[in-house]
Amino acid sequence: MIDSVFNPTLAFLTNIVMLFITAAKEKFAFPVISTGRKFAYYRKTFFNSKSETEVLNSLKGKKIVDIGCGLTPYITESMFQVCRQNDIDFYGVDPKLEEGFKFGPFDKFKVMIIGGSGSIDPNAQGLEKGIATLADDLPFEDESTDLILSCFLIYAWINDEAVLESIFREFHRILKPGGQVKIYPTPYKTSLKTKTAGFKDIMSDFDIEQKFTGLQLRPITYPPSYMTTYTKK
Repeated sequence: MIDSVFNPTLAFLTNIVMLFITAAKEKFAFPVISTGRKFAYYRKTFFNSKSETEVLNSLKGKKIVDIGCGLTPYITESMFQVCRQNDIDFYGVDPKLEEGFKFGPFDKFKVMIIGGSGSIDPNAQGLEKGIATLADDLPFEDESTDLILSCFLIYAWINDEAVLESIFREFHRILKPGGQVKIYPTPYKTSLKTKTAGFKDIMSDFDIEQKFTGLQLRPITYPPSYMTTYTKK
């Protein structure tokens, strides 16, 4: 009973902070902050802390797309690079890949603050699978993708329902039947209720489940919120 009230409240507060940051970004024209998370972060967030071997085995023969990947393709310990090393079809999508990154001290600091070593390789292998495009304009065939991941982008930097509708329609297009979208952090489901007919329509094409991530020792890195899974019907 306590969790049923406490957890959504914590997630709500996290969402309020993200909305405040987004509003400040729009008002003062701040850029979206790009980071590079290691594979261990993705395993904990999206795969219930399963071991590296378990996760990799579960992804064999599948296509995975990371939306808003930021610096991830350049991080040696990232899921992007680990999947490449294990012949798993993994793509990173971020429009900022077109303009490139400076790979300076601030970029290294952003990687370290979320648990990485700060090691960035501007000449990393596999960069052809880092795609500079927007989330609603993906260069993949219909029903070709098994799993879409997105961390600190959707509902964090993007919360306009018209934009969200366009993104989820694109996700629905490229996903195989039964394919999934996993997004973190997100607010509790009652805060995800749609207000526009178009967004409500596309949401009806997914089964939605949520898991509370809990209170962590590093709340900035792992804010108390929900990991939401959207499964294509």
